[in-house]
Amino acid sequence: MSKTDSAPARKRPTTKRNPPSPGVGVGADVGVDVGVGAVMSLHRSSPVAMHRQLAQHLRDAITTGVYKQGDRIATEQELSLKYGVSRITARQAVIQLVSESLLVRRQGKGTFVTARPVKHDLVELHGFFDELVARGVNPEIQLLEFSKQAAPARVSEKLQSDNKQVTYWKRLYCRNGEPFAVAWVYLAPQVVGVTRALAEEHTSYHIIESLRQLKIAHADISIRAQLSDAKTRKLLRMPPGTPLIALERVSYLADNTPIEYALYCAHADSYEYTFRVSSKINAAGALTRRSADHSELFA
Repeated sequence: MSKTDSAPARKRPTTKRNPPSPGVGVGADVGVDVGVGAVMSLHRSSPVAMHRQLAQHLRDAITTGVYKQGDRIATEQELSLKYGVSRITARQAVIQLVSESLLVRRQGKGTFVTARPVKHDLVELHGFFDELVARGVNPEIQLLEFSKQAAPARVSEKLQSDNKQVTYWKRLYCRNGEPFAVAWVYLAPQVVGVTRALAEEHTSYHIIESLRQLKIAHADISIRAQLSDAKTRKLLRMPPGTPLIALERVSYLADNTPIEYALYCAHADSYEYTFRVSSKINAAGALTRRSADHSELFA
């Protein structure tokens, strides 16, 4: 056997090749990892725009619980690199989900999966805190301001306080460390002896009814959308132009004496007011009868 025959065969040098870039070629697909080992694909040959496909996959991941409430999603750049799409495509997908209130942008923090809106039932009269607890939300509350002062003109008119001193405080409501609402409360002059310590520990309704033995009989409530001022935006960490949903409440004693004024402002995308209205008129029946009554006009 020759030396050549006995020499060990040399291995051919191999060239390490990078995997092909996602989406190269007209018909190539882009793999999208949506968590828990599941991988879905974006189809470049599909008539559905790429950003809509990416939005749908992210939407599915949110609705199936892969991404949970409060989870931070990847940045646009990270989405672009991870899913092999342009940054513009990633941005369009995120904007789509923000418009659907599935995602929320937080200035300086990123984009997060939106928590389910807090539902506030207006059928029965409850304080803000009591209603939140009844709905399974245990908010963290911070007392920001407390004072005895003359009420602003609008509040003075509602409370009929004639420039007398009222008790005032301002509270911030947070859920999982994130602020979602702020409340301004004014108690009428006849609610005396309220201290900062009481305001820190108790709701306005508890102070009025349990501690001062004044029974609230009813309240006038109005709800409106409004833009936030700079101070409120900072408190609620909202970008400029973000709408608030504002509830204004004036509570009365049985003799129609106004006893409390409250303004409660919350993120419009994280708070809902609900109530059930009972129908007193059979609208369909009324329309049918009216049609029959006027049918002779067309005979």
